Amino acid sequence: MDTDLYSRAKIAEQANVSPQKVYRYLKDNNINPVKKISRTDYFSKEDAQSIIDFFRAENESIEANNVDSEKDKQGSEFDTYILLKNQIDDLNKELSKLHKRLESKEGEVSELHALLSQEQQLARTEQMKRIELENTNVQLIETRNADSDEKDRRIVELENQLAAEKNKGFFAKLFSK
Repeated sequence: MDTDLYSRAKIAEQANVSPQKVYRYLKDNNINPVKKISRTDYFSKEDAQSIIDFFRAENESIEANNVDSEKDKQGSEFDTYILLKNQIDDLNKELSKLHKRLESKEGEVSELHALLSQEQQLARTEQMKRIELENTNVQLIETRNADSDEKDRRIVELENQLAAEKNKGFFAKLFSK
């Protein structure tokens, strides 16, 4: 067999691609075999070399894209890092603001607590004064009632004396004390 002839399998092996890919290339570019033995097609050295060169160039292009893709990936990772760092900084600023607001609110709560305590103390004082006033009023009422009872008793006594005087005759009134 000629050493200047190449089968599809040999071309695929040297180009580092599958035989199906070589077959599709041959079919798309209308490259016909120079010789056909049994079911195997053979191609000239020049055709084989052009096919191998095409696939090597394609592989190099793919590798270059992979390198660019890797660089893009690294750049993308760096961009992601910067983005995340900025987000963390923003969140830290927001957290600082929230801490300040919390401290402010805690101050307000303390003030309100002090006011509530004062209000409760005033309410207790007011309640004690009310109780004291009620007790004083009760004493006054009892005193007035006692005085009123005494006056009522004296009035009844005087009315009884007056009634007794009315019942006495004229001469009894003149000569009695």
